[in-house]
Amino acid sequence: MELEVRLVGGIENCFASLPLPLIQTLQSTTRSHVFTLELRSRTGKLWFVAWSGATSTSSSAIEVSQQFAECISLPDHTAVQVRAVSNVAKATLVTVEPHSEDDWEVLELNSEHAEAAILNQVRIVHEAMKFPLWLHGRTVITVHVVSTFPKKGVGNLDVARLIYMVYDIVDSNIVKLVLFKSKSSSVQ
Repeated sequence: MELEVRLVGGIENCFASLPLPLIQTLQSTTRSHVFTLELRSRTGKLWFVAWSGATSTSSSAIEVSQQFAECISLPDHTAVQVRAVSNVAKATLVTVEPHSEDDWEVLELNSEHAEAAILNQVRIVHEAMKFPLWLHGRTVITVHVVSTFPKKGVGNLDVARLIYMVYDIVDSNIVKLVLFKSKSSSVQ
């Protein structure tokens, strides 16, 4: 199904809002509550987004947060073919880091809130992905995915996941990594 992508301000998550006809098609073919969708442009450019239930205001457009779209380089009014992706692996370990020094400082001051915010605002990740993270409804930082495990393509963050924040000092510089770790894996 070909649809247009529309960027929308005021959305504070990394989920897509879908037109009702697409929602009905997805719900008739799968039982999942959160879908991973592949968006492919006419030129072959690929983006992955997650849908968690929101309906777009248009019957022919997918709506995405403007800030999220900027992070993943998804232009406004892009025509895309939409395909549901099945069997997305659960990401058991994801290492991310804030994009800028200012983002580091904000994350450090809001680390406890950031843990919950990531799980509420992001569902799929892949290596080299950037995404915005809204903290307390007024502050936005950009986060960069450094690595994922397993390393195959797109990974699904599980809501029941534990998050470990690791801080290390190297040559008087604070190096901070945020690690997502599933309950079933062990810390090395």
